Amino acid sequence: MERARIARDLHDGVLQSLVGLELQIGHHQELMSRQDRPTMREIYVFLQNEIRNLRELVTRLRSVDLRPGEMLPFLVDVVERFGRDTGIASRFVCDSEDIILRPRVSSEITAIVQEALANVRKHSGARNVLVRFACSAGVWTLFIEDDGCGFDLDGKLSLTELDKTRKGPVIIKERVRVLKGELVIESTPGAGSRLIISAPVRPCDT
Repeated sequence: MERARIARDLHDGVLQSLVGLELQIGHHQELMSRQDRPTMREIYVFLQNEIRNLRELVTRLRSVDLRPGEMLPFLVDVVERFGRDTGIASRFVCDSEDIILRPRVSSEITAIVQEALANVRKHSGARNVLVRFACSAGVWTLFIEDDGCGFDLDGKLSLTELDKTRKGPVIIKERVRVLKGELVIESTPGAGSRLIISAPVRPCDT
């Protein structure tokens, strides 16, 4: 409830004010002298980027209540919207159409995808990103891979190894622990990265 209240306050307050400022700057750019336009353009681009960051934060703060069977269509929408908003070629693939998990599990998986995509946009410089979800032999697996700059590691590290070396995305690691799952990051500097998150499909998930 507290996270939802903060998200609502940010959206209705700070975010709306920044959007209003963005519109004003966009209008005044056309009225400025040619000499001053480059500086104003830098401010405008910076403001647009911060608005995008704040929107992503609001989205992640809001809890997503998904009923059984709604997760996959929702993830399709998340990935497609990410591609439209960023210009990064984005694709979602699912190896099965008949996956039903508990609402809490579905919400955590969705939050992990949103957090990972936000990190791709802000840090990776990627041109392509693939999100894949699979379920087989009683285990669901989420793959998120991109062709960006990679993490600050070279090779393949498990969640335990990431904790020991203090590497990897903190928020995603926390959500994997909530799911009692496993996380593996494969990365080569300058050659992209892959996150692999998996957990058993527990009896009450089906």
